[in-house]
Amino acid sequence: MCRLSLELQDVFFPLPAPVNDHIVDKDSIYGHGTVAAPAVNPPVGVRPVENEMAKQVQGTQSFARSIGLLQHIADRREPPGLQDLLAECGFTRPTLYRLLAGLEAEELITRTADRKYKPGLRLISLARRALGQSDIRDLARPHLEKLRDVTGETVHLAVRSGGGLVYIDKIESRETVRMNSTIGTPVPLHSSGVGKAYLAALPQQECAELLEGIELIPVTPFTTTDPRALASQIELCRKRGFIFDDQENEVGIVCFGAAIMNESGQPAAAVSVSVPLFRLREDRNSYAAPLLECVKDVSARIGVAFG
Repeated sequence: MCRLSLELQDVFFPLPAPVNDHIVDKDSIYGHGTVAAPAVNPPVGVRPVENEMAKQVQGTQSFARSIGLLQHIADRREPPGLQDLLAECGFTRPTLYRLLAGLEAEELITRTADRKYKPGLRLISLARRALGQSDIRDLARPHLEKLRDVTGETVHLAVRSGGGLVYIDKIESRETVRMNSTIGTPVPLHSSGVGKAYLAALPQQECAELLEGIELIPVTPFTTTDPRALASQIELCRKRGFIFDDQENEVGIVCFGAAIMNESGQPAAAVSVSVPLFRLREDRNSYAAPLLECVKDVSARIGVAFG
């Protein structure tokens, strides 16, 4: 499944009244709502919806709830069912019915044969348009292609999205065996090469504050879950300019990650070289050196374009 992560705050989609027989807002029948489902911890990589709602501008609650629910569905590793969403999002049943009906009517989500919800075709179309208009993607593309050619391995470009990163470009390795990943996939900060590189490029205080809000959930048996060990890795990345991710986000895949800096000295994105473990060369500098050259060149181009 393709998981997408989009910021759609500048786009308005009207939310029509429910039209399906199985989606009925009981508020309109009985004049009152139901008791919210008890809160539980959401799956790995999924942001609590109601926490995001608190950040929205007053007067946009209905729209903000719809976008929060859409983000929740898109971030999930597996398509959720109605009961999953009731347990994870904290909405009353009538509110959830209404929001799902609106998103489904606008083709932003689709319901599968087994009554699970996943991103719809309209959302995928919007994602492709947004990616096609990404300035940093255009600036970085020739350098990413060069990095792929020099290392022979798959290269990713990721940018900040909510509490993590999201892949916005991927240059495939020409090898038969390569990393299985998708543009639009959310990437955790604590378990990925691009995530740790991004953290290391932040000012120390901002990095520390961000780390305090991250739950160090193991994605693989190799994921770093000790805050002190993670802090040491980030500090080492600051000193040498890149991070080495040893199967922390996917078993059998190692990554070298480094950050692209903008004209203000802040991380604008991160780049990784993903290598199947069996093909990893002993000379790790053969990956790190061209990676550092790549991010340096893209950072310079950003400075020229936006400085």
